Amino acid sequence: MKQIVVEKSTYLDSVTLMRVSKKASEAAGVTNAMVAMATDTNLALMAEVGFDASEVQDATANDLMIAIDAEDEAALESTLEMVRGELKGGASGGTEESRAPGSLESAVREYPEINLVLISVPGQFAAYEAMKALRSDKHVMIFSDNVSIEDERELKTVASRRGLLLMGPDCGTAIINGAGLGFANGVPVGNIGMVAASGTGAQEVSAILARNGLGMSQLIGTGGRDVSSAIGGVTTLMGLKALIDDPVTEIIVVVSKLPDEKVAKKILKAARGAGKPCIIYFAGQSESRRDDNLIFTRTLAETAVETATAAGGRISGSAQLGDTATDENLLELRCTLDPSRKYLRGLFSGGTLAQEAAFILGRSFDKIHTNLKLPGLVMLDDPGASSGHTIVDLGDDVFTRGRAHPMIDQSYRLTRLAKEASDPETAVILLDVVLGYGCNADPAGEIAGCLAGESGGNRKSPGGPIVIASICGTYQDPQGYDRQRQALSSVGVLVAETNAQACELARKALGGQADE
Repeated sequence: MKQIVVEKSTYLDSVTLMRVSKKASEAAGVTNAMVAMATDTNLALMAEVGFDASEVQDATANDLMIAIDAEDEAALESTLEMVRGELKGGASGGTEESRAPGSLESAVREYPEINLVLISVPGQFAAYEAMKALRSDKHVMIFSDNVSIEDERELKTVASRRGLLLMGPDCGTAIINGAGLGFANGVPVGNIGMVAASGTGAQEVSAILARNGLGMSQLIGTGGRDVSSAIGGVTTLMGLKALIDDPVTEIIVVVSKLPDEKVAKKILKAARGAGKPCIIYFAGQSESRRDDNLIFTRTLAETAVETATAAGGRISGSAQLGDTATDENLLELRCTLDPSRKYLRGLFSGGTLAQEAAFILGRSFDKIHTNLKLPGLVMLDDPGASSGHTIVDLGDDVFTRGRAHPMIDQSYRLTRLAKEASDPETAVILLDVVLGYGCNADPAGEIAGCLAGESGGNRKSPGGPIVIASICGTYQDPQGYDRQRQALSSVGVLVAETNAQACELARKALGGQADE
């Protein structure tokens, strides 16, 4: 028995909706449940899991929909009642003394000594709240996405004029004075400073370093659009200056999605005068080279290796060269791959990891289709459907309007994963598994469960697609690095130490040319 209820003009944050959806799905007598905003992506997902989307064709992205598939009317009604109670905050609890301040203004009054405000509200309200924080002379990190570039430019102009750091919008990661913000990993304190126009890029490099005993002094996120011509690298340049002036920071790392050429030149000019080793990763760099104190790298893994060397440490051999046993397993799986399977399908939760994969694999394969706006690649007409070799950033704004980021809520990625696994033309599925505080509590376990359901228990069964994953995380992360690795390995997923290694395995699986 299925029912869809629409609550008009009712907006709730995506994390709350994810929590309630999960609780409804686990209720007795419920086959499936979805509580989400009525965005185009969510309507498509609802249809894919068996609901009739035509019933809510008049709903808008500002309306809340509750879809429940239950065994009988009693289960449906009790679950619907529970959902409405949860959405009204009936289970929030807490005493008056323990409740957080109800507004930014009251928080500033109550805690005047705090000098940084983290904003995570729906995108249409984030700029307004950020401007209030700046006018209260607070540094700001905007975790929210779906903020206009015009608002970002205005906010960063005001922040720069006031000498304040504005990280974001869509700033997923930062570590400030040892405190992780957003999707931060368990990283020790050290002498390496990073400024990153890339959330998962920063996580990948800092996590590889942390797994090898090296730590961060500061990790300053900027939001990926900071290095665009429209913004001009405002926060990147401010963050770089802060690291140059910081006596604790001895090595500087700059990690960025593909930057505007003029912005890149400004960043390099500032880094050249740092008086400290600066390791530079701009996505899409075609060669590794050294120029005075600047060390340019082609992959995030190489960035970690060069950073470790500059810091007097080293990265374990397996992180650099790969694992012989994994290569042997790949060869075994490739021998059983059905000849009709010929395409790569990359489903990424991290935008920079998706970019890196597109650049690495684009050197070996023609016509990679993607929703990433990158030179040399083919834009997907519909990012919700694959075409030939496909690499999709599922954290893009088109997928996150009205729902949590896939690093928090994998429901849409799992639906896509099941679809790709059952596609007779899929040869290789490439995944990233991102760990850390604020992320999904068991991403590898959910992926393993989905794959086991598709394959009858194990991806090692002959003929099916080869699944390759990298894990971006540390041994201190709450999900447990080794536990996540084991969950994937138990269903035959080939697990790589780094995203670059995973891409190399995918290239080998598809018989592409080596990337020299």
